[in-house]
Amino acid sequence: MHKAKLHTDKTPPPASAGEKPAAIDLGFGRVSRHCATALAILAGCLAVANLWLVPLTGASLLEAGRGVILLLLGIGLMGTAKLSLFLTLLVATVGLDIFTTRPDIPAIMSVIEVCLIFTAAFALVTSR
Repeated sequence: MHKAKLHTDKTPPPASAGEKPAAIDLGFGRVSRHCATALAILAGCLAVANLWLVPLTGASLLEAGRGVILLLLGIGLMGTAKLSLFLTLLVATVGLDIFTTRPDIPAIMSVIEVCLIFTAAFALVTSR
């Protein structure tokens, strides 16, 4: 009886004459989605970590709750659905007004959120 042999070496299969070998195509949409994932997780972590720097008020707890939502959306951005991109855009855009009214939020948070909006919007537009 003939047994199937598992192909274990890492070399790509030989290309036929005249064909270029296949290259890995990440595409700008996928790269921007991964950048949006990293930015959403970073923004969520910073929003939750801000609880240790400011006095506990209702506004700081709401900001930490928004940070938890950004963390969950960052996990969702690791997939391929467009809904997580749209919800990330929505949550990040709604949170931008907080930075103009509350001086206790670090300035780096607003920069991260603006970058998150741009990368998520670019990933949403360029995704298939």
